[in-house]
Amino acid sequence: MLHNLVAAPAAATIVSVATGLNNGDISNLKVSPNFTFFPFMQLVSDMVGGLWALSLYIAVGAWICAAIAWIAGRVIHSGPMQQYSGTVFIWCALATMILGSAMAIVKFFATQALF
Repeated sequence: MLHNLVAAPAAATIVSVATGLNNGDISNLKVSPNFTFFPFMQLVSDMVGGLWALSLYIAVGAWICAAIAWIAGRVIHSGPMQQYSGTVFIWCALATMILGSAMAIVKFFATQALF
């Protein structure tokens, strides 16, 4: 167990000597995302936005279909149809809320300081 305590500072020293970096250099290291570096980033951004919009349309469409199925199950007095369509309705409502607030969720977690 003692060899682990001795090996850790020695390993850090070897790494800093091998890379030529000191603790001051590492603490001044600033890296941030560069969304314009690659020329295809606009295409990727457009594709993600398009898939996001498409999934939102699909979720809202499924939500409407589940509501119609629930009403139909109510009209024809079908308990299982009402139960399943009600469950699908709730899941589609949750999916629509998550998709609608996806950008706020991403921004919240992207701005959290991890260290």
